[in-house]
Formats: sequence, C-alpha cells, structure tokens
Amino acid sequence: MLKTKRFVAATLTAAMIMGTLAGCGSSTKGNADTGTVKTEGEKSETSGAAAGGSAAVGMKVEFWNDKFANSEKSDVDKIMNSITELSGIKVEQIAYPDTAAYQTAMQQSIRDKKAPGLFTWWSGPQLETLAKNDLLEDLSDLWDEVIVPNGVSKDLADAFTVDGKVYAVPYSVIYNTMVYNMDIFKQFNLEEPQTFDEFLAVCQTLKDNGITPIALKNDSWAGFIWFQALIGAYEPQLYMDICNGTKDYTDPDVVKVMNIWKDMLDKGYFTMPMKIQDMDKSLAQGTVAMELEPNYEVGSLIKEYGMVAGETVGVFVLPSMNDHKKVIFYEVAPLCVAKASTDKETAKEVLRSWFKKEHQTVLTEVANFVNTSEVQVDNKCIQDTLAFTSDSDNYQMLLRYYENTPEEIRNTALDELMKFELGDADVDDVLHTIQAKASEVFGK
Repeated sequence: MLKTKRFVAATLTAAMIMGTLAGCGSSTKGNADTGTVKTEGEKSETSGAAAGGSAAVGMKVEFWNDKFANSEKSDVDKIMNSITELSGIKVEQIAYPDTAAYQTAMQQSIRDKKAPGLFTWWSGPQLETLAKNDLLEDLSDLWDEVIVPNGVSKDLADAFTVDGKVYAVPYSVIYNTMVYNMDIFKQFNLEEPQTFDEFLAVCQTLKDNGITPIALKNDSWAGFIWFQALIGAYEPQLYMDICNGTKDYTDPDVVKVMNIWKDMLDKGYFTMPMKIQDMDKSLAQGTVAMELEPNYEVGSLIKEYGMVAGETVGVFVLPSMNDHKKVIFYEVAPLCVAKASTDKETAKEVLRSWFKKEHQTVLTEVANFVNTSEVQVDNKCIQDTLAFTSDSDNYQMLLRYYENTPEEIRNTALDELMKFELGDADVDDVLHTIQAKASEVFGK
C-alpha cells in the first residue's frame, strides 16, 4: 500500500497559520435538512472529559463535516443516534453546505478552544499540513486499543501517519471500481474483461452496437479519475513516481498512456462529462454500460432505479496493461480530533465506540461504505469489492491522486485534465503545463 507522501501544501499551511482569515466575520453553519442553524458564537460550552480520558453520560461533542449536506434528515439522525447511544455522549453534527465553506470555517476555528472535538478532513498533504502545525491529537494509541481490534485494517493507518504518529481514524473507506450494467453485457455476450485488450474489445463491441461504453463525470475536479486509472493500469510504480516527483509528467511512458486515453476518447468510448445523477440514470437505462466510480454509487443505482446487485449491476477492476496486479484506487476520509478543543478527551471517548459493529452497521446501511471486516453486507457488489481488496496476490490498493500529490500540482492537473477530456487541449500541452508546476513545487 502506498504510504502518505511527506509534502506540505503551502497555501493551506498559510491559511491555517493565519487562524482567522482577514475580512471574515462569524461564519454561519447549519445542520443539513434539520432546520437548525448555528453561528460561531453559539457553539456549545461542552466540558472535556475528566482526567484520565473518561467520559460520562450527558456530555456532548460537536462533529463538523461536509458529508451530510445532501443527506436525508432521517439518515443523519440514524447515524447520530447510533453513536450517541453507544458512547453515552451526545454527538451533535454540524454539516456545511459545500467544501469551500467548510474549509473556511475550520481555518477560522481550529486553533481555538471552541474548535470542534470531531471533524472530517482529507488525507494526504492536507492532513499532513494540520499535523505538521500541531493542530491534531495523536490517535496512535486508539488504533492499537480499539480501531484495529474492531476490524479496521491496520494498513489504513498509513494514510493518516505523519512522522510516525497516526492523526486520524477512517470516517469512510471508499474503493473505486468499474460499475457496469450486467443486462447490457449479457445482451451482447460480454464478460468481465481480464486483460486490458479484452477491456478495449468490450468497449468497441458496445460502441458498434450503439451503446456508449463509459460515462464521464463533469465535476471540475474529476479529470484525474481516468488519468490515474490508466497510469495505474500501465504501471503502478509509474503512478507513484509522478505523484512524488521521481518521474516527470512528460516521461515517455506517461505520454504513451495519455495517447492511449486520447485514442479511447477519439473512438467515442466515453460520454461527454455529465452530472453523476445523469451518469447513474444512463447506466440504469442502458444507454451507457460502465462508470468508474466509488462503491457507494451502487447503492444509488439500487435505491433510485431498482437495480439488483449481482444481477443487473456488477463491479470489476480495470485490468492491467502489462501483467501487473490490478490497481484499486481508494480514498479514505480522515476523522480527526482538534488538539485545541476543550472537547478533545470527550471526542476520543466517542471514537472508542465509533468502530463498534453496531454503529458501523448503521453507517453501512445509510452511506453504503464499509470500514470494518465485522460488518456483514448483503450487497453483492460490496461483497465483491471487499473480496478484491483482500486479495493481495492479484490486486494492489493505491491512494487516489487527489490526496496523493501536492495540492498546487493537483489543482493545475485537475484543470488541464478536464480540458483534455473536453477536447480543448492536446497531450503535449497538458503534460508540459502540469510538469511546469511540478518542477516548481519539487524544485527541479
């Protein structure tokens, strides 16, 4: 498994060091779909746990996040009620409507004693920035005492480790796989491809029969999805090398992979980028056959369109181009404890219950992700994905590009790769632009 890179995102570091952004007043934040709104001055005065780290019934801790903005109130209530009952500590979630608002609020609050006890963040350089600035509690002991014993893979700690200490636990572990319409595959006598040539043959057969093989997402950040997938399929080490600056984006092998991608685009194997809701609808209706998406997207296909996991919707992993292990890209959202918060001991006490089977089962039912081996799931696609991730002889897990390279390079790459998907930039222009930024950041 790829370990978290030791890079510091300079712009985020500067924002964190500022503590309070110039010209910004009190931010407004609300519980998604609950009808309640909180401002900075209204933060609950919750005492930290008593000496020794114990917490008593009746205590309360705030849980800030940007995960629930589009969630049903009933679903959020299930999650919060579950952890409150198990821990005996009232967990009050504060959901922000978008990522930018959330990051601003955390920048304003994280050095203050009124900082949230619990909050979600991003792994990779963004987590490292907080750790390097001594803004996070060291949770290493919790991993040994309760996280791993409750069925969380100890390997995941790598994504949260900075200078030998573990600064987060997984709020969610999400694996990206090829999600496909099984009825369409059956209609054209197609099977899950085992080699990359077979994958291209599947795409061509679908195209020849009037089905667009693959849906693309139109989110501004989503251009990296197929870039990382194809680089990983070509050579996992190449992916790691461009992330850490060992190899250039203009390396001949990267150029080769980009031209493979361009050929797929030119042949019409991809849709124009579209909203995820339209991607799912197209896949369910059979106008598109596949999408490369997180495992929870199967839950949406089941809920919104009545697809049946293992019968009408299935998953597979993009095959290797060169007989390497198949690569599964994963993202893991850190759940952190703010070191400055007066509620930090109470928050750590909550984490002692967070990974109990009862609570993780609720999270799986509501959010369609699986963090621990203790949770039993009926969803055949999730079962298959977990089987892939545990088969280390044939599959390799790599942290996705978004978290695995310095922020300044990533942001440039996201813009350039989306231009490429849209046909607004060619291979050489894209790679030279990204490499110019990489050379600046890595000091080449």
